Amino acid sequence: MNATTTNRARLAGFNRAAEPAAPTDSIRFAQNSLLTELPGVAFGLITLFYLVTSLIALA
Repeated sequence: MNATTTNRARLAGFNRAAEPAAPTDSIRFAQNSLLTELPGVAFGLITLFYLVTSLIALA
């Protein structure tokens, strides 16, 4: 009977199809660009918050 045979590599968790693919250059560039833009986004949000609270204080 073949019902009791198992694939040892599959059982041990060495399935190559399940391994994540290595990041490509375009993915690395996109991640680096996002990290580069974060300080500008933070500054913009702080400035916008300051403007809105200043206008509310004047009212």
